[in-house]
Amino acid sequence: MGLSLWLVPDKKNAEGLITIMNAVENNGSLSPASYPKFYPHITLASFPSTMARCLETIGTSIPTLGTPLRCHFASVHVGSHYFRSVYIAIKPTLEIVDLRRRVHAALGVEPRTPSFPHLSLCYIDDADAEKGEREAFYKVLREGGNFKKEIGCDGKDTGVSLNLSFDPEVENWSACVDVSEVWVAQCEGPVEGWTVLGKYPLAE
Repeated sequence: MGLSLWLVPDKKNAEGLITIMNAVENNGSLSPASYPKFYPHITLASFPSTMARCLETIGTSIPTLGTPLRCHFASVHVGSHYFRSVYIAIKPTLEIVDLRRRVHAALGVEPRTPSFPHLSLCYIDDADAEKGEREAFYKVLREGGNFKKEIGCDGKDTGVSLNLSFDPEVENWSACVDVSEVWVAQCEGPVEGWTVLGKYPLAE
């Protein structure tokens, strides 16, 4: 894949998301590429691996915001691509779209982030997906009460909430996560071998 810039939720919300992501584990009957462990993130930008030598330039391209960037959950989807196996669609607010534009403009590259913005909950190999594994993971989340639709006063969907509690005895429903850091990740080879090259504050 190359180099990626990740919008990373704060630690407490990340722990809650990881609990949801671990709802299903690879029991050995699936491809080794299915259900790897990875840190929850929203991919802001993707670049060739050669840009790893430009970390200082990448760091200066990330603007400092006055407050953490709030990312609202829109819906949960079953995708058709390994890196979007089951994911949360994030509402494309003006703030997050502008941040993406500013970073790409500063680095002089064109955006290449499909289905932006989204937060993946799992990666499932295509061979397992053909047997229904992505739908099975989604069903576990839905029937396990990990997410629910939010309905506005007008009766229309306004998004989804996720139970971000890592304590099974306590619920912690949230319709959004706050992001205050951008991580630069080297995404080459197996997912669990990805490395974080740098972390940059997004909020003051």
